[in-house]
Parts: sequence; C-alpha cells; structure tokens
Amino acid sequence: MQEELLEEHQLIINQARNNLIDFEIATNPKYDPNWHHCRIAQELEHIEQFGDRDYKILIITVPPRHGKSQECSIDFPAWFLGRNPAKEIIEASYSAELAQDFGSKTREKVNSEEFKAIFSEVTLRSDEQARGRWRTQEGGGYVAVGVGGPITGRGADILLIDDPIKNREEAESETYRNKTWDWFTSTAFTRLHPKGVVVLILTRWHLDDLAGRILTNEALADRTKVIKFPAIATKDGKHRKQGEALWPERYNLDALEEIKNTIGPYDFSSLYQCSPILTENQEFRPEWYKSISEEELSSMQTANYLTIDTAMSKQAQADYCGFCDNSVDKENFWNLKAWHAKLSPEELVDNLFSLHETRKYSAIGIEKTAYLWGIKPFLDSEQRKRNKFLPIVELQHNQTAKEIRIRGLIPRYASGSIRHIKGRCDTLEEEQIQFPNGIHDDVLDATAYQSQVVNEKQKSISIHRPKSSGYSRFR
Repeated sequence: MQEELLEEHQLIINQARNNLIDFEIATNPKYDPNWHHCRIAQELEHIEQFGDRDYKILIITVPPRHGKSQECSIDFPAWFLGRNPAKEIIEASYSAELAQDFGSKTREKVNSEEFKAIFSEVTLRSDEQARGRWRTQEGGGYVAVGVGGPITGRGADILLIDDPIKNREEAESETYRNKTWDWFTSTAFTRLHPKGVVVLILTRWHLDDLAGRILTNEALADRTKVIKFPAIATKDGKHRKQGEALWPERYNLDALEEIKNTIGPYDFSSLYQCSPILTENQEFRPEWYKSISEEELSSMQTANYLTIDTAMSKQAQADYCGFCDNSVDKENFWNLKAWHAKLSPEELVDNLFSLHETRKYSAIGIEKTAYLWGIKPFLDSEQRKRNKFLPIVELQHNQTAKEIRIRGLIPRYASGSIRHIKGRCDTLEEEQIQFPNGIHDDVLDATAYQSQVVNEKQKSISIHRPKSSGYSRFR
C-alpha cells in the first residue's frame, strides 16, 4: 500500500514537471481549468520545448476574468523556470505595480512547498528576492516592468506582456499607442535572447493596439501566431458550438448578456469577443441611434412590415434567420426591433403565422432565394390548412451586392429617421458596429430589405399565394 502511494505521488510529480496544467493543479488544488486553459497550456509548452522554432510572437486574446493572467503570468513563469532555472523571463503590464504583483505571486509559488516537491533542485538566491526582480541559484530569474519602462541588465528567453492597455482612454489615445509601440520595438523586443519568444496576452481594446500593430507589420506578422477565445463562440468548434459561452461554469450566456447590456456592444465586441472596432471607420455611427420604448410606440398608429434574411441554402435544415420588424408611423419614422433565430423551415413557417397574428403585417418580405423555395411547400400547405394567407412579398436583390443594400440604410439613419425599440435591437447594433468586417450580417441584411418592402408596398408589388383552384399569383 505504501509503495502504491509512493508510485502515485511520483506519477503526479512527473506529470507536473512535464505538463503545465498538471503543474497548476498540483500547486493549487482549487484550480479547475476549462478547455481553453488546456489549449493555452499546449501552446506555452510548445514554446518551452522549441523556443522560436515556429514563431517569434504568440498573441493570446481572452476576455476579462477568464483566467489568462493566472495561467500565463503566474503559473507559466514558475513552471518554465522550474524546468529551465538558468533562463530568464521579463514580465510587463500596463503598470509597473501590476507587473510586480505578478512577480510577487510567481515568486511565492516558486518558494512554495508544492513547487519544491516538484522541482526540488530549484531555489532562489537569498540576496535577490524583490517582488519585481528575483533570481535562481542557477542564474536565471524574473524581472517585472511597466510598459514604457526601462529594462536594463537583463535579457529574456520569454517576454510576457499581459494587458499593455489599461482602459478605453488609453486605447483611444494615438499618443499612448505610439508610445507602447515604440517601447516594444526599441526596448522590449531587443531584450530577447536568440531563441526567445514574445507572449502577448491581452483583451483587445482597439484595432490599432499592440496586437494590431504587430499583425499589420510586415516584418513581424509572418512570425506571429494568434489564438483567440471569444466569450461567445462565433462558429462551431471542437469544444463548443456557435453561440455557446467560453467558460459557462463561470460566465454563462445570461451573465454575458448582462455584461453586454451594461458596457454596450462596442466594448463587448472588443473586450469579450476579441473583435475591436476602429471607431473612426464605423459606417453606422453610434450618435445616429435614436430609441423609443414599446410603451410609446403602442400609442401610435403604424403600418407594420416584416423582412427576413433566411441566410441559408435550400438544403440547410437549421441555421440563423435574421428578422426585422418595422412599425412605420404617420411621420414616416421607422421603429425597429430586430433579432435572429435558429429555425427549421417548418419552425419558420409557424413563426410567420404567430407573428402575423399579433402584428397584422402589411407585408412580409422574404428574399427570393433557394431557401424561399425550400419553405414554399410548407407555407402553401399551412396556408390552406389554416385558411389564412400571409402577405408574402418576394424580395429581389437584383444583383446588388449585400454591402450596397446595407449601406442604403445609412442616409435614413443619418437623418434621424430610424428609431430602435429599447432592448430589441442588440444583435442589429452589434452587426452594424462591425460592418462591413463582421462575421454575421443576417439581421442587418433583413433590415436593409425594409427599404424595398416599405417602398414597394406603395406601388404594385408581387404577392405570393399558394397555387390552387381558388388562388393564383397576380400583380
């Protein structure tokens, strides 16, 4: 029994020596890593083993409070020095105080009994153990500095830069961004040893932040690898599907939605979705947004229009469809609510009847695509069964590019003629902020089609009726 315990103990030690995640668990029993921590650990282990063989700079973008600093700036330096006590690490952050705090926590870990049980041969020099500057007996060590500060007398096998930007004010300052870039290129990068690697860990604030500068620099971009973890998945992946949270045990979708409502879609896209927007290049300006409450709108006489971007092929069984519901008042203001939903053809048809029952649309516009013909049999059948016939308008894109259709909304927004119903246009605003570089635009395209259906309703429009003895298509 005693021998089995000793064997198990030795196995744990060996695993901790060789694997970063096992080291983190062994030195902190409360540590409960998520899959993205394991993915980051794999990349950091690759750097420890191969140095700059495959890339010189690793950029890791992670939302706030998702464990990036604990893993990258505290646990990894301790594990790296345990395996390489003669090598050197420089840690930098937006302030010297924060960098030194990382240094202090890493030093405490190296001095801990748990660390000594794993790396018994590694000890710190007694004459150099300041929280921001300490050395091992083998000559390696750790230096903590603030971004922009001097780095003298030390080189780096690993240059860790954790959040070089403190807040939105710094991010929006071109002077500060230039200062950070100058420090990186003239001071920090020059401290790397021949096989040294930069690990930049950050939440993105701005397209022109340090990560953005690196990725647009011809000399550095080809030597850089990026891994990013948006708080809400933008596409299906190995560990989660589109729309799922990164770390649901800590921040589930409800919590993330509350955060987005608090900080707004602009900062949420940058900080939590790892997709910063350059405000001066936004085509849909935030100052154009006007709002109206549902209570205010309920007292107005309106004509109601629904437009739908099916955003899928005829063969697709379930994907996101974009919806825009427009209440046009007597003064020709558009009052919008917009959303998307993942629906099968049958579910979409059922939704159309439910929405029309409540809203009594003057027209329901659906893009005339392969998918429209995919739902047509269900729609025709349901109309006959229910003896209710929807005012379907077949929308034509007429070979006009989607971006041009969407930009057609800009004059109406700029004139103050569109109002968003409070709390009902979050997805639309998020897509507008990222236009034309966003991953998704299904809701925005559905909104753009309002221009066609509202205008065409005043003319002679093509109305779709199911073919039967009692009904025919007419103009």
